[in-house]
Amino acid sequence: MAITEAVIYISDGEYVEDQSVTSAVSGGKVTDTYATGIKVSSDEESLNGLYVTGDQSAYTLSNSEIDLSGNGSNDFDGTGAGAMANDGATLVIKNVDITTNGCIRSAATVTGSSILKVYNSTFTANGGTLPDDYVAKTGPGMMEPPSGLGISGTCRCCLTMDNSKSYYYDSTIISDGWGALSTDSANGYVYMEANNCKVQTVEDGYCAYADNGCHDVFNNCQIDSAAMAIIMAGVSDAVYTDTEATCGTYFAMIHNVMGSTSEIATLTVNGGSIATDKATFYVKSANADIIVDGAAITSDVLLQTIINDDSNRTVVPEGETVYGINAVFKNMTLAGSVLHEDTERTTAVSLVATTLAGDIQDATITIDDDSKWTATADSVVTLGSASVDNIDAATGVTITATAGTDCTLSSGTYTLASGGSLVVSAAE
Repeated sequence: MAITEAVIYISDGEYVEDQSVTSAVSGGKVTDTYATGIKVSSDEESLNGLYVTGDQSAYTLSNSEIDLSGNGSNDFDGTGAGAMANDGATLVIKNVDITTNGCIRSAATVTGSSILKVYNSTFTANGGTLPDDYVAKTGPGMMEPPSGLGISGTCRCCLTMDNSKSYYYDSTIISDGWGALSTDSANGYVYMEANNCKVQTVEDGYCAYADNGCHDVFNNCQIDSAAMAIIMAGVSDAVYTDTEATCGTYFAMIHNVMGSTSEIATLTVNGGSIATDKATFYVKSANADIIVDGAAITSDVLLQTIINDDSNRTVVPEGETVYGINAVFKNMTLAGSVLHEDTERTTAVSLVATTLAGDIQDATITIDDDSKWTATADSVVTLGSASVDNIDAATGVTITATAGTDCTLSSGTYTLASGGSLVVSAAE
């Protein structure tokens, strides 16, 4: 649905007064190229605050407030957003507070090959109450997340879609539920970057989403999520550098629905810290590359893979071999389990200059000369390249291992330094 009205409507570099609701804006100054010192306030449902459209539009909003209440009607097309760039526009926001109250009432939306840059601003989406006649759906018009995500809420605070790019600097993004920094419907390529930002979900939801075709980057950020730091889907990637994350469930939930069995998500974590109440990395019927270097991780379960219970999951046909999950941990001291429970693909873990204390179930483990794995409970693994000197287990703990292609250990039982046993057998 085309947006034909907003409190401030900018089209191809011009302020369009007859499509603007002037009664909802006070103070400051509004021009063709910028607005400053204004306050936008409206309780009209689905009314956009600032709408900037057209590739001739390069607009700056500064030192202002936008406060919108009432439900939106479709966040996929940005209806009801606090600030929005569309159809090739560029929107810069500096020192602005945007607050929304209502279902699918996003604080900021960028779509249609547009660019959004946000500096020193605070965006808050408080969500709302679902209409009595609302019927759950997936896609345009949905007012709550798909059930397969395992989260609740009624609003995504910020949305980047359709070949657009968004950049956030020194800003705070807060969503009551569902999602804080979301991506969707890439239609090719979407880029979202946050630098020195605070990102929070209060009651539930994710702090970021990397949908198929989307690329998320976080530098020196603070993540405080009631659920996940990020959900990833399809061919997507995310990079976290020197970021602190505290998560009520997982750091990353990686899944694949209605996609291809060849799709691979790539997650990279450089430095920073992660604390989760559940598995750090939770992979549901998806292929993934997970690369972690020098991060401090606090979790009882480091990596868990499962068959997705989502009815729309991507199913691997019988007899097909897929990429699987490959996790590489570098320059770290780790404690936690690796639990591979996805019977449609394999999981492989590589330790590079890393120590790991924890059990491993049904995964391949490769250990370089500068690493060590200590099994804290009975484990079942496939051994890649590894030396007995780099494997340990306490008395009473048995590691049952199948020799993989790169394993040079002979079949037999090895008594480990701390009294546990390693039982190696040849592959069948």
